Amino acid sequence: MGMWDQKIPSYIYGKQNIVRLILWTALFALVFINIYKPFSSTSWYKVSEFKFFVFSSLIILTGVLVVVLSRIILFHWGKRHAITVRTYAIWIVLEIFFMSLFYTIYTLVLNPEREYMEVFNDSAVNTSLVLLLPYSVLHLYFSYKEKERQLRLLEENQDRSGGSAKRFLFL
Repeated sequence: MGMWDQKIPSYIYGKQNIVRLILWTALFALVFINIYKPFSSTSWYKVSEFKFFVFSSLIILTGVLVVVLSRIILFHWGKRHAITVRTYAIWIVLEIFFMSLFYTIYTLVLNPEREYMEVFNDSAVNTSLVLLLPYSVLHLYFSYKEKERQLRLLEENQDRSGGSAKRFLFL
């Protein structure tokens, strides 16, 4: 069985972690777009800083709605089916695609003279950064917390069984 066919851990699509992922990604996107202004994003719209914040917040809200919908479906799908690494990777690519599509529509409505593919390509790059950076950090955090939980359970089971725990000191 190759890496792509391995089942992802269930904590990735657990309800509590989905909520954390959505909130952290939304916060990251808000900070990323409004403070760092990637790829000269202030030139995307010729508006004041406040209006840019409002527009970017609307775009982020749309993106968050895409992620919320996607993760609700993932949660329910994961209850009934095994989710492989391949499936999860495709899932994330589709999230990026649909968020990029919404951003492209927003931009073309506000600025119809821009070329569609150029806008879509820019939005795909930005959306990838806005999603993949927090997703990566959160997946590492979720994995750490799961390993911590497993160790705690192992220690509790050892304590309950009355066995003397053999501990090794590595120098």
